[in-house]
Amino acid sequence: MNRLHGRPGLTSLAAGAVAGAVALTPPALAIAAPAAPPVVAIEFSGNVVTRERVMLREMALAIGEPADPEEIQRSRQGIYDLGLFRQVEITPRPIDLDDVDAGVTLDVEVREKRFLLPVPRIDASSDRDRSFGLQLRWNNAFGENHTLNAFVADGRYPADRLRDREQRGRIAYEAPLLVGDWGLAGQVERTERRARLSGSDELFDETLHRAELRVTRDLRDTRPRRGWLAHAGLAYEDQRVAGDAAPAPDGHATALLVGARHDNRRFQLYSETGRRASLSAEIAERGWGSDYGYRRIDLGYQEYLALPQGEHHSLYLIARGGWYAGGPGRKNVHDLGGSGTLRGYSNDYLEGQRYGYLAAEYLRPLGPNWLRLLVVAEAGFAGGSVDPNARTGGGIHASIGVGLRLRFSWFVNFELEAGFAQPLRRGDGWRFFAGGA
Repeated sequence: MNRLHGRPGLTSLAAGAVAGAVALTPPALAIAAPAAPPVVAIEFSGNVVTRERVMLREMALAIGEPADPEEIQRSRQGIYDLGLFRQVEITPRPIDLDDVDAGVTLDVEVREKRFLLPVPRIDASSDRDRSFGLQLRWNNAFGENHTLNAFVADGRYPADRLRDREQRGRIAYEAPLLVGDWGLAGQVERTERRARLSGSDELFDETLHRAELRVTRDLRDTRPRRGWLAHAGLAYEDQRVAGDAAPAPDGHATALLVGARHDNRRFQLYSETGRRASLSAEIAERGWGSDYGYRRIDLGYQEYLALPQGEHHSLYLIARGGWYAGGPGRKNVHDLGGSGTLRGYSNDYLEGQRYGYLAAEYLRPLGPNWLRLLVVAEAGFAGGSVDPNARTGGGIHASIGVGLRLRFSWFVNFELEAGFAQPLRRGDGWRFFAGGA
């Protein structure tokens, strides 16, 4: 029997009011609340693509259980948290109007988003770095809530210290609940770039490959889902170079991947509430399918707070950090700056083998809920650079910015943002930022 989990727009189950005089009822006599009628059937409508079992496993109710209003509400939220629907309504319908205790049918009505979408990828900055590409996103693949994500991008980076031009492509597929609570995820990526030697104007050709395969396990047993997810797998990376100015190639490495994520995020169509935390590690040993060994750890935390000023008024708190040791030792792994982090600084403004990043994002609707004002404050540092020509250290850098963030509800996880940011320490003055996902 499928379990059900989620959060609904409540429809009262009360079949009638308690009638009669109560004046003679002794004060100490407790009147038990009537029991909710049982669920005898669950019927879905509006799901042209999504399979019923995908929604059933997110509900907090199963056939035969009492149709408690709170459980119906949790069932609705659980289905909403899939992120696949613009609207979810659950209505209990008595199967016998003359006998409400006979049970109810839960009518689950959804409005699906559009799942197959080609998305332009545009990243630009005031220092003339720019990247254009196309992303193909197939959400809810085969109606099973699988995700296919592929993109190609071509970038020009006249102000970048380590690259002049870059072409990049990646394809990733995730099947989160393939067999029971077990899933698979994998990706392959290829990057071709015209690279610069650090501290020099000499250029060479560099080709990078990376592939990953992970087994995932969903340990969340509440509805809406809340708790831990874990993964383990392997990653393979390879670097090749060509040209008279090219340094020695790094070679290849095979790494063990392990990680976990705690997820307690609730989806509100145009905003989120709750929190997420993640930890991942990569470990490669020289001689074990690798030309070099390395260690990498990445941490992340996001808190999504709903503010009392109104619906979709939000404060998002973000923290990230990372550490890397070993590897070829030719260039830094972590960087800060650009449209994604430290928006007031140029791309890769700070580099190092370790980093820390904090941000606070204030968002509020500007009329329609899909258009929100963004005010962001960010701070970060990078250290342990292996490149003497990289900008690193020097303490914490910070910036503030203002812009717009757009979320289109008829697509899955589709946001765009643009604005201006000012560095608070060093930097080159106001910068334009733009990006999307």
